[in-house]
Parts: sequence; C-alpha cells; structure tokens
Amino acid sequence: MSYPGDLLDHLRAFSALSSAIEAGPAKAFSRAATDAGLDISVLRRRMQTLTEHVGAPLIAGRGSALRLTANGTRVRDRARRMLDLAASLQPSADEEGPLRVACTGTFHSEILPACLADMRSRHPKLRFRVRRAGAEAALDLLWRDELDVAIVRSSEAPKGVASRKIGTDRLWLAVHAKSALAEARLSVDAMAKEMLIGYASTSATMRRIMAVLGPRGASPWIEVDGKTAALAYVAAGLGIAFVSLLAGQKPERRNVVVRDVTPLFPRVAFWLVWAEHVRLEGFRATFVERVVALR
Repeated sequence: MSYPGDLLDHLRAFSALSSAIEAGPAKAFSRAATDAGLDISVLRRRMQTLTEHVGAPLIAGRGSALRLTANGTRVRDRARRMLDLAASLQPSADEEGPLRVACTGTFHSEILPACLADMRSRHPKLRFRVRRAGAEAALDLLWRDELDVAIVRSSEAPKGVASRKIGTDRLWLAVHAKSALAEARLSVDAMAKEMLIGYASTSATMRRIMAVLGPRGASPWIEVDGKTAALAYVAAGLGIAFVSLLAGQKPERRNVVVRDVTPLFPRVAFWLVWAEHVRLEGFRATFVERVVALR
C-alpha cells in the first residue's frame, strides 16, 4: 500500500518526537514541533497518518507518562536508518557549491540571519552568498542562473518562476509621539500634507507609498537608506515615515508612534521563488522548507 503523503517528512517528524520523548516526555509534542520547524497541529496529523499506515500505536500515555510503544521503538530505529540513508544520497554542501540567495530588505536584516544560522547548524560546511535585491533584480538573477532562491515582495505570485507565499506585508505609519497624527483619524489626504521622509525612488516601498500620496501632491523631503534612519528622523520630529514589515512585526522607537495603514495602500505579500525548471534538492530544499515554516 502506498504511503498517503511524504514518508520521509513524516519519519523526520516521528524521529524528532521520539528524541523529545527520550529527553523528557513532558511537553514532548511542543518541543518536537519546534525542533522540526512545524506547527504542533501539523506534527499531530503526521503522527496520526504514520500510525494509521503502520496499523499499530506508536506512542502511549500522555503528559509526563508519554512513551514509545514497542512498535514505536521499532519504527523509530528503522526511521533513523532510512533518514541516514536518504541523507547519504544527497549531495553535500561541498559538492554542490554555495547556497545563493537574494532577499528583500525586511527579510534580509531580520529573518534571513536566523534561517542561515539554522542551516549552518544542519550543514556545518555550508557556504552561502547573499545579495540584497528588489523583486525585478532578483528575478533577473534567477533567470540568468546566478541565484538558487530569492525572497521578493509582490502584489501577486511572480510570473515565470516557481513560488511559495511565505508572509503578508504590513505598512506602518511612523509619526512623532506629539504629532496630531499620533491619535487623529487617519486619511490619505492628511498624510499627504506632512513632511515625508522617504527612500530611494527604486524602493518598492517608496513606489507603493507614492502611488497613493503622489497624486495628492506629496513628495519626499528627506531621503534615507532604510527604516533605522527613517525612524531616527521621525523621533527628532522632522517628518513622517512609512515602514514595511511582516505581519506580526512592529517597529519600535522612543518618541515614535506607529499606526497600521495597510488598508489604505496596495496590498503586497512576500514570496519565496526559484527557477521553474530547477528541482531543489539537498540543503537547498532544506532551506526552502525552513523559510516556508516561518509562515
């Protein structure tokens, strides 16, 4: 009988759960889900599927009494042998060359470092090359085979490449704590009248802002190269700025109030993309799995 899913992925999840139980059964599911980079509900579904396929319970008890059954111990040992064999078939980091990544600003500075640190822990010899690039430049590099994967920001799935949506974008308005906009009802017209702290004209965030504020007469009075500088000017009371971040992130700076203005501007999402004709394997596939797990 064929397995109803990705058997290796489910065996990896079971191996992580087995290790967590061996380390201490209390909260083993929660720790195993974290170690495997999975939501706990996904881990439980995978265990249910694997159990149904084996046809016998793999674990018993709950809480501090959670333990592997005899069948669970047998499957654990065979799973680890299978996973070791599968890993031996994959090219090593030395054989495949560096992981080549291009990334947009928010991911580049706040998300990618943790992902690459995790990858280095799994593949100690891994080398990587990271470029900071907007969507157009990153896609061009992919088409020229100068990248393996890229993380870009776009209102829709980029065309001509394989893609996975990995997060939504939130646009925050940053104003000085004493500004009238800190508490007033926000409108596009009110924002357009303020002194705007902006980014380079090539910035995707800047194009998104000016598409709405430009027709109302707004233009950047102060140009900066990133959100840190923008928030510094706002904190000094020299204007307003916009900061684009992942959902769940919120910029913080003393004397600065931030307000979510996403609904007033074009919607944008973050996408993980790679060339359609390329099958990502080995540590490159692991990297994709790690980034997708951030959702």
